[in-house]
Amino acid sequence: MSFQLVCIECDSIGVVIDHGELAPPSAIVRCSHCSAARGTLGELRSLALSERRDLFDVGLDINGTGAAL
Repeated sequence: MSFQLVCIECDSIGVVIDHGELAPPSAIVRCSHCSAARGTLGELRSLALSERRDLFDVGLDINGTGAAL
């Protein structure tokens, strides 16, 4: 499983991690709204340390004017 920035169940971005800083990398990160599993703490840490900048692509509006959604 790769870490999900946005919950696929409820579209929330909030997360809950049991035991916070003391949790091992294998700890499951859950959605703060619906409790769905979003990935592991290790995956979240790797994502935070990555050089990726394409995680939030902005699409065009339905009229094609180029305005952000």
